[in-house]
Amino acid sequence: MLVSVLALAATAMLHGTGDGLWFQGDAPRHAMNGLFWWDLLRAAPRDPVEFVVQYYARFPALSPVTYPPLFYLIEGMAFAIAGPSPYVARVLVLCFAATACAYTILWARRWIDPRAGWAGTALALTPAVVVWSNSVMLNVPALALALGMLYHARRWIESSARRQLVLTMLFTVATLATYFQAASVLAIGGAWVVWHRSDIRDRRQLRWMAAAGAVALLPVVVALALAPVQLARHFPPLAMLASARNWTYYWRALPELTGWGLLATAGLGLLVSFATPRWRREAVYLGLWIVMLLVAMSFLPARESRYVLLAAPALVMSAALGIVCIMDRWTSGGAWTNTLVVAASLSAMGLLATRTRVPTVSGIRDVAAYLAVAAPNDAVLFDGDHSGVFVFYMRSLDPDFQRRTVLASKLLYAASNRRTFEVVEESYVTSTDDVVTALRSRAGTRYVAFERGSIENEVAGRRLLREALQRAEFTLVRSFPVSAWDTRRIDLYRLEGTVTPVLGVDLTFPSFSTRRFLQVRPITR
Repeated sequence: MLVSVLALAATAMLHGTGDGLWFQGDAPRHAMNGLFWWDLLRAAPRDPVEFVVQYYARFPALSPVTYPPLFYLIEGMAFAIAGPSPYVARVLVLCFAATACAYTILWARRWIDPRAGWAGTALALTPAVVVWSNSVMLNVPALALALGMLYHARRWIESSARRQLVLTMLFTVATLATYFQAASVLAIGGAWVVWHRSDIRDRRQLRWMAAAGAVALLPVVVALALAPVQLARHFPPLAMLASARNWTYYWRALPELTGWGLLATAGLGLLVSFATPRWRREAVYLGLWIVMLLVAMSFLPARESRYVLLAAPALVMSAALGIVCIMDRWTSGGAWTNTLVVAASLSAMGLLATRTRVPTVSGIRDVAAYLAVAAPNDAVLFDGDHSGVFVFYMRSLDPDFQRRTVLASKLLYAASNRRTFEVVEESYVTSTDDVVTALRSRAGTRYVAFERGSIENEVAGRRLLREALQRAEFTLVRSFPVSAWDTRRIDLYRLEGTVTPVLGVDLTFPSFSTRRFLQVRPITR
């Protein structure tokens, strides 16, 4: 276990220059949600929905019903203890990664061989774990909890022990209270139960497991009620299900998780171990794990390799199983041979980990820090792809809720994905005069922060904002260098003349719901 932790620490140091908020727009919202949920708990409002929209009116980078709250509650507690920094969230994600490695070690030593404990270190060095353990995302926390569920589920299936049943139920609820997509773990556990249904002596325990699954799905029901448009996007169209390419997508994505070398070793390991009576049972467990996960996730329209991160430990253990099986059958070198094989395997994985690139975003905090001094009580309009990062830093540097952020994508134009994942763009302004009027009277903003990149979105509202910033009413205050994908700098402008204070704002969330919230007063302390 110590080696696994050291491997995670080494990859974190290697990729330690970033704040983990690079993945737009999920990562900064995962960090922002931690602050929001903790503020919600401390405020204990009578009307939580009103609290949410008032909070959003001041800090528009929330997604409180897009994902369940367990990780955010833990993250909020960590922020309360150590301060609202994305590096605190990164450390928390690394702790979950260490938990995933620990369960991989326990599994490999219990059901493969004590010599196979190196699988936990190998998991820490896989490209997918290197990337997502150094990002403020839910994939690694969900991986750790799902691994815990599968480990205890197998122990329960094989022993019918009540303690293992309770742990399985707790991990099931925790997994789905962290990440909706992790519901695929139910398909894996269900396949194992069907395979071993004759071995489960107490059938009442099956009813308890079904009850735990129902409780775990409650966040989905709540999200369906509060954000029906968001949930509707995750129901697969018939055309997608009829496409052969859909059912092969995740199989083709597996090399992104582990690299070709470990993937080939895992495939060979499953074949060799399935052909060996002693190891056939383990091969079936791991094979069902991989197949059921990929099949379950193929039903979702949204597709990215990170969604099947749970396949990584199964592939790592399949590779370890194959190596143990081959060494038992065809080698007689003893401990020295095992040491050499493990050392060579981990060296190859370590080399792959050093070549894995984790994107970074830097420089945006400097803009928020400058505004905290130069405009401690003002609103600022932000336009750019990294709005979530900007809003997170605005909130983290504003504990008294004195500043406010307005998004150009809400005020001047809309760029939302409604019932599909295709972005729908709509402009609310038709001239630069409209832009200036909107800033003065509808937004109440004197400062404008505009991202400059090699490619700037040509939606009409953004183009008109860029043209308006060249007018005499605007003064360039300062340019901040930014290191991020397709962004070179952020230019901060000041609007001269009269700006009407805004007491309430109108909010709509077309990507989530058809509800409208009119004249919402931004939250105050």
